[in-house]
Amino acid sequence: MAEPRQQALIPVSDQHPARFEDGPTEITRLLQMALDKNVPVEALEKLVALHERVSDRMAAQEFAGALAGFQRECPPISRTSTANIATAGGAKFSYKYAELDEIARTIGPMLHARGFSYSWDSTVDKGMLTCVCTLRHVNGHSIHASFACPTDSKAGMSEAQKFAAALTFAKRMALISVTGITTADPDTDGADARSHETITESQAADLDAKIDEVKADRVKFLRWLKVTKVSEIKAVDFRSAVAFLEEKARGAR
Repeated sequence: MAEPRQQALIPVSDQHPARFEDGPTEITRLLQMALDKNVPVEALEKLVALHERVSDRMAAQEFAGALAGFQRECPPISRTSTANIATAGGAKFSYKYAELDEIARTIGPMLHARGFSYSWDSTVDKGMLTCVCTLRHVNGHSIHASFACPTDSKAGMSEAQKFAAALTFAKRMALISVTGITTADPDTDGADARSHETITESQAADLDAKIDEVKADRVKFLRWLKVTKVSEIKAVDFRSAVAFLEEKARGAR
């Protein structure tokens, strides 16, 4: 029996992920061809298994390329929030962290533009909450990362509030892990000045044209970036703005 033809891939860049041409149609064609030649059931099973292995390998390669492109584009997320902790012994300390909604707002457009989505599942066992974040690609491949933490704490909160706080913390840590992003303290040696820089006239013109091209809601777009006009968009937000509009162009929003 001849070796089955592998699925063709549409040409790909890391900005425009590949798609399998038509997996279900291809396997149906192969099976029908085998049946027409009275191929034994055992050979059919091997044929299907081979097709699945090839498809899975292609999906994993495509996933890895898209994730590498996202990580190359995504900047470190600034830790701008402060948690103040009091220990049982009365000592106090604090640490900086990036809020979950800030992480999601920053990485969401870049992930979606490359065909990614994510979700969480959580379980609680003997006071320990385990949250699993699944990162999926449109080709069907996915990876997982989990984070566990206790639901009890000494904080003056209700049991429901303690659980919600633990869940948010676990979601944040699992999402950071599965996407491979980094968080960093704000750069005090110049970042403050750069954070106030706005985009260039050329960049503003490009965004203006893109907004009209994809028929985006200009008011909502500017509100999302916390500005009143395109020329006020901060330079550090330019890549996120472009990714958002590219996602809109693909009909994801």
